[in-house]
Amino acid sequence: MAIDLTHFQQVIDSAQKADAFKADVKRALKKVSSALGNLQTALEDAEAMMSDDYTPTTKERKARTPRAASEANAEVDPEAPYGRKKDGTPKNKPGRSK
Repeated sequence: MAIDLTHFQQVIDSAQKADAFKADVKRALKKVSSALGNLQTALEDAEAMMSDDYTPTTKERKARTPRAASEANAEVDPEAPYGRKKDGTPKNKPGRSK
């Protein structure tokens, strides 16, 4: 019985492709099952909100903390655009995040 190496190599290649395909299918199934779980949760929430005995819950706001004393005591020129301080520096820079 002679060993055909090309046939053996084809068998190994197809097994590797099958393993890769199996891994891809597993990954896709995990994503789908996660999406279905999220959908189920959303549907349960919607069903609860549509029930007759549903009462919305109110969120309590956090207490506001006062700003820094240096900015609170600074004089502001009311005629200047964007509330510039008397020394010419902007009170806060418009369009920029801190």
